[in-house]
Amino acid sequence: MPKTVPRFRVLLFQLIAAQACYYMIVSIDLTLTGLVGMELAPTPALTTLPLSLIVVVGTACSFLAGHAAARYGYRPVMIAGALTAILGGALAALAVATQSFALFCVGTALTGGYRAVGGFLRFVASEYAPPAKRERALAWVLYGGVIAAALGPFAAVASSSAVAVPYVGSCLLIAALGFVALILAATMPPTTVAGTEKEPAIQIRERIGNPQFLQAVLMLSGSGLVMTLVMAAGPLASAHAGHSAEVGASMIQWHLVGMFAPSAMSAQFLKRCGMGATIALGGVVMASGCAVAVFSDAGWALVLTLALVGVGWNVLFVAGSAMLLRSYPQGRGAKLQGFTDGITAALSAGGSFAAAGILNGVGWGGVSLIAFITTMSVLAALGWIAVRARGSQVGGPATRVADAAPDASRTEVTAR
Repeated sequence: MPKTVPRFRVLLFQLIAAQACYYMIVSIDLTLTGLVGMELAPTPALTTLPLSLIVVVGTACSFLAGHAAARYGYRPVMIAGALTAILGGALAALAVATQSFALFCVGTALTGGYRAVGGFLRFVASEYAPPAKRERALAWVLYGGVIAAALGPFAAVASSSAVAVPYVGSCLLIAALGFVALILAATMPPTTVAGTEKEPAIQIRERIGNPQFLQAVLMLSGSGLVMTLVMAAGPLASAHAGHSAEVGASMIQWHLVGMFAPSAMSAQFLKRCGMGATIALGGVVMASGCAVAVFSDAGWALVLTLALVGVGWNVLFVAGSAMLLRSYPQGRGAKLQGFTDGITAALSAGGSFAAAGILNGVGWGGVSLIAFITTMSVLAALGWIAVRARGSQVGGPATRVADAAPDASRTEVTAR
């Protein structure tokens, strides 16, 4: 199934638009779910249950989505995810209108199911891209996040008062975005690459000792943990320091810009300077942001910290995703993708849930120090894996042949 450049460009625009829908739904969830939970929950202890359900269900479904994509292809999984967003948004709107906390929890849980498939959009781009442009295509899809960063918070607030009952409009907006995502998914090509029906997906156990796969999982999950820990604690630290709401808004705004705006530059740096230099750059930028916050909680320092952590996450996310691509033959990585996204989501959720408790216990400086140490630990572990992998390659030709196998398989699939 040859992939012409014009067709791929159309698909790339579709994926960017779908990514924008995905992150806009995430933005609405983060902005308003806690507020709605506070209004509907029968007891304060249950206020964050709807938001927790989004995270927990999304994490669990990430593993399931990978296995489903390996068996049925990406398009059915994307369509199923979009349908859960439509149904979840509609049920959440009905729940708010009828003041039903239980129904609202069901709606948010379904929305969490949609969030599980959003991460696959970048991998769809990599599977259809010409071999030389796989990593750059993956990075371009992330620009949908820039659109969502610009429109998501505004749309969430504006839609919350668009209907007589507050927040019903925001839930309906989630359903509407899910409908757009459904149209985009339904018009995508039906398979990933030619030959996927004949080539089984790589099993997780087959790659559990592969250095590239281990580095990808560590890079994506470790950077996600640090990013969510700092992002979740930052606005609370700003409020504790007595800063205005405008400072808190600027923190999140520049953090989102840092997370998505440098995507193409990150991919270009990776292409020109190599994986090692890219990992080092991302780690240094992220660690620098954490270091700033260790010494100051001034408004400018908070904004700078979240911006630098966002940029560092972007560089490491692009590098980690590219490393994951290199660990399996093209068209056979759906299970590995789902596993990696599931681990990343679980650790990111842990960082988010722990942020408030750590902040109350050790303060903003302590949170930042923990984030700094975690970042440096991840870099050290990545370096150790790389050194050990080079040592194994020197050890004997059998290892070198085994390590080269994924690339050879990828060439075979592409040639078809």
